[in-house]
Amino acid sequence: MTAILPPTFSIVTPCLNRADLIAEAVESVQAQDGVTVEHIVIDGGSTDGTLEVLARYPHLRVLSGADHGVYDAINRGLSIACGPILGHLNSDDVLLPGALAAVARVLAAEPDADAACGGAVVTVLGPDGRSRDLCRYDDPAMKRLRPADLCRGVPIINARFFRRRLYDRVGGYDPSYRYAGDREFLLRAWTAGMTTAPVPEPVYAYRQHAGSLTIAGRLTHTVPWLDEHLRLARRTIDDPASPPALRREARAWFALETGRAAVHALTGARFGEAARLALGGAVADPLWPARFLAQTAGYCLRRLGQAKDQAAGPS
Repeated sequence: MTAILPPTFSIVTPCLNRADLIAEAVESVQAQDGVTVEHIVIDGGSTDGTLEVLARYPHLRVLSGADHGVYDAINRGLSIACGPILGHLNSDDVLLPGALAAVARVLAAEPDADAACGGAVVTVLGPDGRSRDLCRYDDPAMKRLRPADLCRGVPIINARFFRRRLYDRVGGYDPSYRYAGDREFLLRAWTAGMTTAPVPEPVYAYRQHAGSLTIAGRLTHTVPWLDEHLRLARRTIDDPASPPALRREARAWFALETGRAAVHALTGARFGEAARLALGGAVADPLWPARFLAQTAGYCLRRLGQAKDQAAGPS
């Protein structure tokens, strides 16, 4: 009788009405070689045929029922996971070939690391039906996480894999953050001393499409994002456990998001809301307008430089 090995990895996929994409996500986990994997799908009550697609994969652990959003679903999956290394895969994304074996090698070589992070790519399906890369995130320093990455950068949480002991130490995700629950968790974990080992290989592909919750060609969720980012920035600034470098970045982040929210209100002729935001920003940080203008100017200069480089072409 062949012994059943316990899983090395538990991958949690939150899912709702993804009948057109979920099979590719499942098969990208199924194709991982050299590791044992438990794949848990937490379905929020799909009505589009998603459950019928999932039924074609008897190896999955599927829980279906109403939840309170993506991060509540992930918490439910983590609560039943058996593997010592935990990750999550969006229902519309894929793990890249060899991703989990690469993560396992790095964590075996660095037993004191709480987590590992590989590279990520954002892809889009072209008119010809072929997938093309839009951008890549592969900076080793970003994988380890710096204060700027935590506040204003791209956290690429799906390219991160965590030892169970980290969740035991810092807890799971706060479902009151619908869009920024990943950033909230990373801020809390980093402040608690989380260490991350970079993985050289790319491990994750975000697939951009109109129904994406966060990776989309246009910001359809701008206002909720801004509200949650402002709440997180204020909490980080006020938290006595925040190191000075993180607090500085949080102030810059707060100024940026306050300015963006005020501009968004002004463009919608919501002048009272814009005034309230400006006043609230000044109470929290009297220097926020200067910080916002400095960041906006820096961003414009960087974009101008990039445009000039592209126009000049190769030397």
